[in-house]
Amino acid sequence: MRILMVADAASMHTRRWVEALVSRGHDVHVASFRYFRFDGATFHHLPNAGLKKAGYFLAIPALRRLARRINPDIVHAQYVTSYGFLAAAAGLSPLVTTAWGTDVLISPWKSRFYFYLAKYALTKADAVTTVAEHMNESVARLGVPESNIVCLPFGVDTGLFAYSPRRRQDLTSPWRVISTRNFEPIYDVRTLLDAAGILSRKGISFELILVGSGSLEGDLRRHATEIGIADKVLFTGRIEHGSLPKLLASADVFVTPARSDGNNISLNEAMSVGCFPIATDIPANSQWISHGQNGYLYPAGDPNALAGMLEMTFKNSALISQATLANRGIVEKRASWQHCITATEALFMRLIPT
Repeated sequence: MRILMVADAASMHTRRWVEALVSRGHDVHVASFRYFRFDGATFHHLPNAGLKKAGYFLAIPALRRLARRINPDIVHAQYVTSYGFLAAAAGLSPLVTTAWGTDVLISPWKSRFYFYLAKYALTKADAVTTVAEHMNESVARLGVPESNIVCLPFGVDTGLFAYSPRRRQDLTSPWRVISTRNFEPIYDVRTLLDAAGILSRKGISFELILVGSGSLEGDLRRHATEIGIADKVLFTGRIEHGSLPKLLASADVFVTPARSDGNNISLNEAMSVGCFPIATDIPANSQWISHGQNGYLYPAGDPNALAGMLEMTFKNSALISQATLANRGIVEKRASWQHCITATEALFMRLIPT
């Protein structure tokens, strides 16, 4: 197939899509405002004159001309309220639009502008994919027939994120806790720091690894110092995706403190390698975790509850051994990247006119 991907080229998720589709022999073109050099795919820069959202209207005719020139079999737009709207406004077809999370779970319900933007983008698509089942309802509320909605999680490369059994040889060593959520308000990493502060005041030995970056990084670093745990917290910055499995495998516990999510790929990656998960009690996480069986769930924004879950985990090595093996099986069955790509290819083929 000749595929036109309309998406943020610099996003890790876009890069994974492109690399997978190229590896399967497809002719992939990427149209984006942000530049990224792909091996085996053709990049096309979209103009916006530095006008941010307003610049989308400048890019519409450029995208329409591009589509006429390359004549794709299928167009795949990523993120409803940005590139999804752009592809819809350019009249591209057949069009598959993928919702990532906030673009259908939060943004459309905060203002009329985003409501109508999302509704327009979604109803112009020939099919809409979501990355988690709980998102389907929001998409349907925006006017898309249920028959046009397909849940296809982003998925985990289970070969790259290989399972590593947990065996703590030195029982006196600090517990290693890791989070790979970026430093933005929605991911609420501050609550994780506050929970770590509670553990520290109790004299519990731990190390906290924070992987990522974002607008709140300076505030979070200062907060770690203010509550006296700066020596226990490692800010790694962004980590290349290929290096992440080894870092995850070095930790005992994974925490995702996000207040909202689509499909929590970070959680799935941690589950795949055998890192015990503690997550906020939101639909994105409860679809993967049964509290007390294969992980723990806590109320979002509650550092005391999170500290309690961490302390319980540290005292229950039997649960960790049982849960981590079960979680690997869950990922292999329900969140395999290869399954996702195969299902996406099948969807594309159904939509291409014969």
